[in-house]
This record gives sequence, structure tokens and C-alpha cells, in this order.
Amino acid sequence: MKINYKYFILLFSLLIPLTLGAQSPSDLRINELMVNNEDNLADEYGKHVPWVEIFNTSYNSVDIAGCYLTNDTTGFAAGDPSRWYRIPTGDPKTVVPPRGFVVFYLDNLPTYGVFHTNFDPSEPTSSNYIALIAQGGKKMIHFFEFPAYLRDTTADYTYGYKKDFSLADSVMIGDSLVKNKDKLDYFTPGAQNYPIYEATKAEIVQQKDKYGLALMVIAMTVVFSSLFIIFVLMKLSGRLNALIPTWIKKYKDKKQGITSEPSVKEGVEPTDVDSGEEMAAIGMALHLYFNTNHDYESEIITIETPKVHASPWAQKQLIHRRIPRRK
Repeated sequence: MKINYKYFILLFSLLIPLTLGAQSPSDLRINELMVNNEDNLADEYGKHVPWVEIFNTSYNSVDIAGCYLTNDTTGFAAGDPSRWYRIPTGDPKTVVPPRGFVVFYLDNLPTYGVFHTNFDPSEPTSSNYIALIAQGGKKMIHFFEFPAYLRDTTADYTYGYKKDFSLADSVMIGDSLVKNKDKLDYFTPGAQNYPIYEATKAEIVQQKDKYGLALMVIAMTVVFSSLFIIFVLMKLSGRLNALIPTWIKKYKDKKQGITSEPSVKEGVEPTDVDSGEEMAAIGMALHLYFNTNHDYESEIITIETPKVHASPWAQKQLIHRRIPRRK
């Protein structure tokens, strides 16, 4: 069997972008920010500085190294990342685990380490946003805006998404529908923004259906409904497969001008109508078969050996011709 390698090359070329896209920094989002940090999280030097948390929304590990953090995107259109903070490569801590978090200190002291940026959002002249830009400096991953009142000395709280990053405008907190992006009630650097335990849907179903009877009925209904639908589809497909050759033949005959319908001309009886002669012949044959005497043969063949073993082939006078003579 001849293998067509073109399809394998095409499939491989389609899978490569999907694999790269699944592990790209495009899944990273700015999740939580604290600007006025007086006695909250301290860095490795014991200093309380502004910090930002980045959340990996995917289920793959993503390396944030090579990306940019900045609060000044004026050079974005021109592709000038000179004033941005480029996250150094080569540090294994820049790999964000699936659904994990990484914290950067916004202290304008990049010489302190990989996770210290070259800007400080607490400065009065700073912009009210933080941008995460992909490697190369040409693609904006996430643009995170925050209110200016976070710089107030009384703003001892963080700002971000109530239940980690999502595109929803509102989320359910307890029994209340609240704004998704707002002041947070908890300080959770490097962890989920809403640490309060909430029962999952499976746990809620288990509480309401203690013995699993409702779940069993639903499951059996789904299974038997699926089997019935499959049976109907198979039945219909069988009939359809039986009719398809007939439809194809009719289509080809019609395309070639061949009709399977008997033509009926004036004064000529249709060939598919019995004239009566055939029925008469069949009736006569049946009458003769049942009412006429027949010889019954024994169906035994007897071969007798002749008494004289003489054969014309053994008599030369019978096989020689006479020589013609003139008279």
C-alpha cells in the first residue's frame, strides 16, 4: 500500500502551532495588585514594596521569561521596549505551573533580582495601569488598569479579580452577585484571590441526593435514550444504504436518456399486462400433468455383456475397401 506522506506533513504542521500556543505566555494574566504596601508582603530583603501577581490561566506550565512588564506603553506602537522591564531568562522560577501564580515586586530596583522591576506604580507621576507584553515586544498579553486611589495612604488593600481572572463582569460571592474586578477582601499573593471554601456542584448534588437515586435515574435515562437514538439512526442508515444504489442507477439512466418505465403506444397493449394466453398455457400444462397417464420408469440402467465378443473393428473384411475395377 502506497503511503501518502503529504497528509502526515500537513497534520504535523497543524499540530505544531497548537502545541506552541498551548504553552505560550498568552495564557498569563495580571491577577492582583497592591500599590500602597506598608505592612503586607515583604520581599526577600524584608522591604514592603508594591507587588503584582500574575496568574497562569492554562493547564500547562508557561515560562514568563523574555516577556515585559511596564507602566509606560508609549513605545509600544513604535516597538521600542527600552523603557520596559524584560524578565530575564535562565531562572527556573520564571516557569509558572498550571493554574499557578508568580509575584513581581514593583520597586524600581531591577538589580535586586529577577522579580524586581524597573518601575514603581506608587509614584505620583506613574500611569494607572500595568501591561504584560509578550516576547518581542509586539503583542499585548494583558492590560491591567487600576484606580488612582490605590496610592492613598489609607488604601491598605489589594485590587484585582474576586475569583481569579475571568472575563465575566460579575461573579457570585456567597449568595450575592458582585463586581468581578474590584477591591479585594483578602491579601493573597501567590494564591487564589478567594480562599473561602465553596462546595462544588458535585458536592451540592451529593448533599441533595444522598443515596444517588436521582443521579441513577438520570444516568439510565441518558443511556437508554442514547441507545434508542443510535438504533433509529442505524435503522435509517440501513434503509438508506439499500436505496442509494437504486437512486444512483436511476440518476445514471436519466442522465443517459434511458428510462426504465415501459413505453405505451396507441393501439399496442403494454408488455407487462397478461393477455390470457400465458395463463391458458400454464393451465393446460397443469391439466396434462395431473390427469394424463405417464410411464413410470424404474430408473435402473441394466448393461448386459454380449455373448459373442466380436467387434467390427476386429474383422478386417469390414474395414477394407474394395479396389475399384474397370469393366
